[in-house]
Amino acid sequence: MNILLSRILTYLNGTLFHDFHYKICTFIIFHYLEIEDMSEEEFLHKGCFKKEQLYSFISLLGFETYEDFRQTLINHYQTRLNQIRVRMVGVDSRDLIRNMDKDCTDEEMEKTISDICKKLYHAKRIVVFGALYPISIAIELQTDMITFGKPFIQYHSYDPIVLDEKDVAIVISATGRYLEGFKKSRTDVHIDKAQQILITQNKKYTRTEATNNCKVIYVPGKFDSINFNYQIMTICDLIRLHYFQQYYL
Repeated sequence: MNILLSRILTYLNGTLFHDFHYKICTFIIFHYLEIEDMSEEEFLHKGCFKKEQLYSFISLLGFETYEDFRQTLINHYQTRLNQIRVRMVGVDSRDLIRNMDKDCTDEEMEKTISDICKKLYHAKRIVVFGALYPISIAIELQTDMITFGKPFIQYHSYDPIVLDEKDVAIVISATGRYLEGFKKSRTDVHIDKAQQILITQNKKYTRTEATNNCKVIYVPGKFDSINFNYQIMTICDLIRLHYFQQYYL
């Protein structure tokens, strides 16, 4: 089922414009669980939007009134939550870990995933960085974390965000060069201040980047995108499964 949140994320993750449509999408992501009790007037006031902007946005999604939009968002939220429960209750994350291609013990990987989930639980905002295709694999993780009440966005260079120690930055880069280059070229974002999670095939970053505020998941391989993409999917599934069982049940 293509829930309303998925359609909103399709626009938010793919748009090239930092306009009021983008800002409304972002507002919804950051207030996802609050919208159930948010009137149209509150939405406009808190988001600093004009009524015609809101209705321009919801009309693109096929709605004529804010109330219809809000009610559908609530109904689809419950649908997604039920899907998550059905899919994840009783599933053992250790089975996924056991079948992973990794360069550590099952216990070490389980602890790494648990530590990452702890960072996400305490985060005020989660931002994923990287090339378009690898970060698009994280869409299910993004959808579930928003459903759990955690704002989760993809980074866009035109959005002037500034990170701090309460943010989590997930960087997906096979070579790992993205993180190095980003720190040098976009000092205004202050990614170094955020809690960082680096998923990479470059083992050197387990030595150079691994710190108290940076968890590195090293994925063995030869920078072949196909294998790396499957590993990203497994890691994202592990995180959302472990998070659900550790913090949401």
